[in-house]
Amino acid sequence: MSNVVPFGRRKLDGAGSEGKSQRRFEVQLFIKHPSIDPAEITAAIGLEPKFQHRAGDPRTSPKGERLRSLYPNTSWRYSERHHVEKQWFASRVDDLIDRLLPHKALLLSLRETGGKTWIIVEFLGDGYFGDEIPLRTLAKLVELGLDFGIEVFAVPQN
Repeated sequence: MSNVVPFGRRKLDGAGSEGKSQRRFEVQLFIKHPSIDPAEITAAIGLEPKFQHRAGDPRTSPKGERLRSLYPNTSWRYSERHHVEKQWFASRVDDLIDRLLPHKALLLSLRETGGKTWIIVEFLGDGYFGDEIPLRTLAKLVELGLDFGIEVFAVPQN
């Protein structure tokens, strides 16, 4: 069974309380849109983003330094970190998708107005992962108009 760890509170030793090796991954909802206010996404979906910025806001570096350009679009990313002892991750993808089903109209509207929406699984470099995404989960992705992305880090991430 996996435990959701809010972003920012992380176990860095890679082991569970019983000394068993743990694997970490994140399941994310990522939205890009040409003009929506990210606060509207947060209010409508009821999830707090890991990061967000509005189209036209000044760009910043990862260290927070202001850059000379503006963000060309709105970006909004919600993330859940999971810790598991085995390689399976698909049920956590399905859990997030199920929580998004009531927001189908919004997600489809974002795509219809020039945006893109994804579910992303981000593996954080903690060893082997392998699973299958069942057809019922893939059907829900299609129903919600969500693309599916995978990000893999070869070096463990904090």
